[in-house]
Amino acid sequence: MVRYVLQEDKEMILSMMELVKDDFAGYKEDDFLAALSESIGKNEAFIDDRNGVPAGLILFTKAGKELTFLATHPDYRKNGVANGLIRKMTECFEAGDQISVVTFQDGDPKGIAARACYHSCGFTDAEELVVFDYPCQKMILKL
Repeated sequence: MVRYVLQEDKEMILSMMELVKDDFAGYKEDDFLAALSESIGKNEAFIDDRNGVPAGLILFTKAGKELTFLATHPDYRKNGVANGLIRKMTECFEAGDQISVVTFQDGDPKGIAARACYHSCGFTDAEELVVFDYPCQKMILKL
């Protein structure tokens, strides 16, 4: 069930993050928890909760029109979890809005799944960037 994240979900989410943290360049638990708390407070975080197991998590900013974080539990990958979270997030925006996300560049083995997911949801490639000393790329979704 996709729903807003609650403060009491943090421990459940951290258990998932232990499994996926190596997929995120520059991941630091304290910084992640701070961003998660802020997103929860602004209703800018959704979780796909499968009976107490976090199948996926998405964080975004309404003001910045940016998808800031997306993770899927390894046991639930390739089951539409990320696509469902992205669809739910888009309900928080207006037609004509442009949502951005920063991910790995084309050709980076770490980004194959993420880029395929974003492309399948309608994101298109934009400018290349360097984030946390790592080559990345911005992608844009026009609603």
